[in-house]
Amino acid sequence: MAAYQETGIPSVALPANAFQLPLEEMRILDRFSRIYVWLDDDMQGQEAALRLVNKLGIDRTLMVASRGGLATGPINASAALRGGHSFQAILDMARPLGHEQILDFNTLRDAVQQEVLHPVDVAGVRSRDLTQYNKILKGLRPGELTIVSGTTGVGKTTILSHLSLDFCQSGVSTLWGSFEIPNVRLAKRMLYQFSNKDLSQHPEEFDYWADKFEQLPLHFLKFFGSTEASTVIETMKHAVYAYDVQHVLIDNLQFMMTGQGRGYEKWDLQEAAMNTFRKFATENNVHVTLVVHPRKERDDKGMIDINSVFGSAKITQDSDNVVLIQKVAKVTKSQANEFGDALPTRYLDVQKNRFDGTLGKIYLSFDNTSLQVRGASPPPPTTSPANTRTLTKFKPKSTAAAATPVVTDVKKEADSNETTATTTTTTTVAESAVKETKKSQRAKKTKPTEE
Repeated sequence: MAAYQETGIPSVALPANAFQLPLEEMRILDRFSRIYVWLDDDMQGQEAALRLVNKLGIDRTLMVASRGGLATGPINASAALRGGHSFQAILDMARPLGHEQILDFNTLRDAVQQEVLHPVDVAGVRSRDLTQYNKILKGLRPGELTIVSGTTGVGKTTILSHLSLDFCQSGVSTLWGSFEIPNVRLAKRMLYQFSNKDLSQHPEEFDYWADKFEQLPLHFLKFFGSTEASTVIETMKHAVYAYDVQHVLIDNLQFMMTGQGRGYEKWDLQEAAMNTFRKFATENNVHVTLVVHPRKERDDKGMIDINSVFGSAKITQDSDNVVLIQKVAKVTKSQANEFGDALPTRYLDVQKNRFDGTLGKIYLSFDNTSLQVRGASPPPPTTSPANTRTLTKFKPKSTAAAATPVVTDVKKEADSNETTATTTTTTTVAESAVKETKKSQRAKKTKPTEE
């Protein structure tokens, strides 16, 4: 309550964290005509402040940046109090958000400065479990749309539930929309992953882990099966307003639109749905992860690529990231023994990354007990077998030498030399026999006839 101590202005401290303002606390602010939103002056704090300004109304709110656009300075009110800074001077620099459709560089300047001075913060929320994810995709960024695809049974839901839980434990408020798997089964899977064990084997621990799991900022959509995209979007907007949701997962687009449209009309409906999800992510500064099934065709190795994603090319063009879940090629028995439980069975194939263009593969291993996925090293390339002894038969052109085939050994140089000598000798004998035969025939033709 440093702000109230220094200014005397009625102040409200967020009850949970910088990313959530429950509806109960919002009603307290209804009677005020001017509200200062003063959160941490860093990338995540300013993004949270932007969401609060949109919730409270841009006409009566001012955003406070305690550093005043500088690289150093007090990050929040508590730091300003400890440093002896003038609170009134900081509040005098507070600025309104302005009209959402009109921008100038003065409006963008602070955001540009954050990207220049704090590139790690701009990269988004980093994964706690998958370091390779952070190296390639860098993090989970608000306002982006990620397309995830993979063949049936490859583990899309299991991998995404673990990854979303990873970010959720870092404070990212998450909304799950499972149109294919009932919420009870999805929540059970996530609870196993959260506890890192098969709770059916430890029933006495269920209440302990369920109580901790309940504290996560995690919510579920009740929709199942065919649902109009407009209805889903309206519910997502309410979740952003009421629960400050920052990450929405839709699994999957085909099940959500089952039975909607016929023939080519299906493509138009999917494209329209894609447009609404793209617009929602941008306007609400929320990361949307959309699962889309691939087409049936695959390459000779059973792999899919970015062109395999079902629907028109617009689905991948409008996305910021495209991640394909692929199966690892079969490994040898010795490799399986070498890797053990860390044997990679799947990998995330990042084929589009609009943030910085980095592409690559994120190898994963799978724990059958806890249903967790873990980062893994790529399997070593399969080595070709050692050269074997090769015997080749050569058929000489001359019929005279055909009865004596030459056997060559390409394994050793000494054998090769012997073969060359044998070949030369055999060929010489054959050529001599042919010459003698021709000479005898000519002699018969030229012999004079006795009278």
